Amino acid sequence: MFVLVTIRCFMDIQFPEFEIFAPKIEVAWTALQDRYASRLTGPEVDYLFACLVFGLTSPAYGEGEPLFHFDVCRALVTMKLPPDRADAALYSVPELTQPWADTVREQLESQAAKMGRALQEAHNFNDDTAADAGSRALGRPDSSEEKAA
Repeated sequence: MFVLVTIRCFMDIQFPEFEIFAPKIEVAWTALQDRYASRLTGPEVDYLFACLVFGLTSPAYGEGEPLFHFDVCRALVTMKLPPDRADAALYSVPELTQPWADTVREQLESQAAKMGRALQEAHNFNDDTAADAGSRALGRPDSSEEKAA
């Protein structure tokens, strides 16, 4: 059974997968801080985090409405970043201070997408509803009768 969570941002977003993504977001943020905070600027680390979130959510939301996918990413990024930093990370690419930072971004996004596909398979949350979710809330039938209908 999924619990719908509402996250405040530009609009209310409800998606049952939040509880699946949230622990991964926590671990990812901590790992990025531990590994890169001393070697990259704050905006660079924020940007890497936003790219990781995008990769993680792309298997579930990448084929659906782009604005909804972006709002889901924003909601997840704002779990760790204040809204102004989240927006900066999502809307712009900072000047990279290290030549290897773009390679790291590609690797993080790719690894996160693999993790997102694994989550999708393990939790079976990318059905037809998620694919065409648009800006409305995602929902799941609670009973087997509703699932069969």
